[in-house]
Amino acid sequence: MRQIAYPAALGSCVLGAGAAPVRAAEWSITPVYSSSVDYDTNRNLAGTARGSGGTVLTVDLKLKRALEDLQFSLEPRYAFRRFTDSSLGNNGDDRSINAAMSWVGERNSLNLTASYFDQSTLSTEVLETGLVNGDTHRRAAEEDAAWSWNQTERRALTAQFSYLDVSYYGLLERARLLPGYRYPSGSVGEQLLLNERTTFTVSVFGSRLQTDTEGNSSRELGLQAGITYLWSENTKIDASLGKSNRVLTGSSSRGTDASFRLDHSMSAGRLSLAYKRSLVPYGFGFLSEQQQFTAALVYSLNTFWDYNLSFYRTQANETAVLLRLDRHNYNTLSSGLTWHPLETWSVGAQVEGSRTQTADLESKPVKRWRGSVTFTWSALPKSRSW
Repeated sequence: MRQIAYPAALGSCVLGAGAAPVRAAEWSITPVYSSSVDYDTNRNLAGTARGSGGTVLTVDLKLKRALEDLQFSLEPRYAFRRFTDSSLGNNGDDRSINAAMSWVGERNSLNLTASYFDQSTLSTEVLETGLVNGDTHRRAAEEDAAWSWNQTERRALTAQFSYLDVSYYGLLERARLLPGYRYPSGSVGEQLLLNERTTFTVSVFGSRLQTDTEGNSSRELGLQAGITYLWSENTKIDASLGKSNRVLTGSSSRGTDASFRLDHSMSAGRLSLAYKRSLVPYGFGFLSEQQQFTAALVYSLNTFWDYNLSFYRTQANETAVLLRLDRHNYNTLSSGLTWHPLETWSVGAQVEGSRTQTADLESKPVKRWRGSVTFTWSALPKSRSW
């Protein structure tokens, strides 16, 4: 299968790179097992609420290798899901594998990542297209590359490239409702260190969405400026603003891309606030503008207890709503406690509330509540020579 070839190939390179006598292939291995139960009052965010229970068993294996100038990681994961409501489908399982490699030279650095996901549409489409079915899955193969060349102590040339290939299989794909897409994007820019606290970047960026749906291919090309500012030792601000020319389903226009992020570290936790406005690809085979707002707080109450609070909001533009590509907005607020009785064990309880609209022309208000309990065991890292 073409999508699997990317992470598998990178994984082969990772394992093969350790064959040289100078760089013994000794990996750090960390198995992680978790199980959770939940109850959701409206799992697929439909107009008619129908509560259901769910059970998830997850197996995760983290493999890492660090050399003087080279780092590797490989992480396969499998999640077994079952629901009490048979109408949600019989196959909600998720499968994924992630591979990464980073290299740092005297004046250059290179980061490569490859991922493959096979996920139920119950988790990938519920917030966007609204087409969900436990027997329909989304396959996504993604590759990312980031390169930096330090020309001087204060100047660096940067380049980024990513490729996302999304396809579907199952009931909804056979009905030709989710054709999928290919989405390459990239940027090339110049980074300037203005002073010890401020970094300024200007870059050219572009993307292109390709789909089998006739007449829906779209593209974007623009110029962007960004700044990173260390407000203090504990506070960092990252902001960018870009203007672009767009061709969306045959119509030309101009648009604005923007992002803002604030990260603040505390003695016992961290706080982050973020905003992003950009074009987002949809499983229908369309590219449309979307705004995202996020806020998250993680705080350690003591040695054994952690508290988390988060808010998330997405807002689609009017065209996407009229074309029934997306819900007008989606808001969710969640809060939870995690107990660490032992170094390798944790127990977490989470409560989440959501509010949105049905993904149809009627656009009726929809509410959802979810409660869950998760048990996790993460072994201490062990070294293995392969």
